[in-house]
Amino acid sequence: MFRSPVHMHARCPRCDYQFDKGNGYFLGAMYASYGISLAVCGAQTIALLLAGASTAVTIVAAIATACVVGPCLAFPYSRCAWIWAERDGHLHDGEEDALALKRAYLQARGMPVKPPENLP
Repeated sequence: MFRSPVHMHARCPRCDYQFDKGNGYFLGAMYASYGISLAVCGAQTIALLLAGASTAVTIVAAIATACVVGPCLAFPYSRCAWIWAERDGHLHDGEEDALALKRAYLQARGMPVKPPENLP
């Protein structure tokens, strides 16, 4: 899925699945990355406080973790989780119409989609 730590392949080398669906596709993954970063930062802060580190060291380490280390560690995991959730149908876009859901499903996978009959 990743060709380097921060660059993704456009398509899966094994099954040709298209990873990026357009602008804004990975917006939800950004929120997941933020949550993972905060969890790592919180665990590190608690560990440092329990180990008896000074407040200044704990604050500097927390800021460095939240701004640099956390996002770098969380980036690939959050994108993998987002693609898994979208691919397996765990995300819902609010559409209730069964035909609209089917069209969105086919379009997201790059398959041909027939327009609805009631459109001019």
